[in-house]
Parts: sequence; C-alpha cells; structure tokens
Amino acid sequence: MRQLHTDVLVVGGGTGGTAAALQAARRGANTILVSEFPWLGGMLTSAGVAAPDGNELAAFQTGIWGAFLRELQKRQVGGLDHGWVSFFTYHPQVGAEIFADWVANLPNLEWISGQVPLEVLKQGNCVTGVRFADLIVHAHITLDGTELGDLLALAEVPHRWGWELHAEWQEPSAPIAPIPFMQQYPIQVPTWVVVMQDFGAAAVAEAIPAPPNVQSRSV
Repeated sequence: MRQLHTDVLVVGGGTGGTAAALQAARRGANTILVSEFPWLGGMLTSAGVAAPDGNELAAFQTGIWGAFLRELQKRQVGGLDHGWVSFFTYHPQVGAEIFADWVANLPNLEWISGQVPLEVLKQGNCVTGVRFADLIVHAHITLDGTELGDLLALAEVPHRWGWELHAEWQEPSAPIAPIPFMQQYPIQVPTWVVVMQDFGAAAVAEAIPAPPNVQSRSV
C-alpha cells in the first residue's frame, strides 16, 4: 500500500475540486488531487456541459473562471460564440486539456486518477487522511470535492445537502416555504447533453441507425 503525505488533499476532480487543488498549490501548499476519472473539470468537461450559462462577458472574466475562458479563446478552433444559450461554447476535450496542463505545470500539485475513497482516517474528531484502493494519503487538510459529499458520509460526519429556505441565508432566489418541487428534486436537476451534427437536406430521407444499447426508437 503506497503511503503519501501532503499539506492539502482534495478528493474529487470536478469543477470545485479542481479549482480548490489549483488554488491551494498556487498558494504554496503541497497538494494532492485524487479523482475517479481521467478528465478533470466535472460539468465543464467530462459531463459534456460545454455551454455554461453566461451571456454577460464582463461578469465572468475573473479568477480561475476568467483564466479558463481566456485559455479557451486561445485553444478552441473557430472561437467560442456558437450557441444561443451562452457566449462560451467549446469542445469538452479542450477544457479537460486546459485543466490537465494547469495541474501539470504546478510542481507541488500531484494528480492521481482512477481512485475512489474507501475510508476516511481520523484521530478523534480530526480527519487525517483518506484510504483508497491502492494508496493512503495523509494530509493536514482534507477537502471533499466529491459531488454528493462522499467523504462526509464515509467519515460519518453529520451533514445535509439540498434546498435551503430563504430564512436560513436570505438568498433572494430561495423559497420562502417548502414546495413540492423541493421534494421532487432535492438537488439540481441533471443536465442531459446531446451532441448533434447537421448532415444537410440530402440526408433527411436516410435512416439514422439506433445506438447499440437501444432496442428501437422513432426519428
């Protein structure tokens, strides 16, 4: 079993986990980022949501997000403004390459993919690291960057996720009282991504074969 020691351990390679690991390393902390999948960026890359909401250019040019957009402008062939829902549309692989390059350029940030947390190590009420299938990482600070708080559950730390009413944090968009929608969708509704290609008018009459995992469908 490989044993590693670090200042900051980030578990989860989604958008939040990747940003946290980058910032920790850029601030000088020795950082280890452990992800389940080989693409960093979560919704912005591996989930295929490559048209983030954003029709106000000036408001989205700060911090890591602004740096990400400027790098996309350099790398995305044909530019970014090709969708009605957002000024920022790009190929997911381009976004994944940007995050991977940023991580690789930080000598104090190690990225390990293909690992799922199996156990949270604790001393009393203090988290000291995480055990994975092939390694154990001991850390002064452990950040849960998983989608649903996997480390919190493994550590049996009391927590909750989901909707919050307006009275708790005074968020303008939060509901005043419980509504049925909150029970039906306790978290944000998933975004389903469809990739389409225009084959032209001549192809309209041609049959489109069904995917291999679908028995039948109408087109």
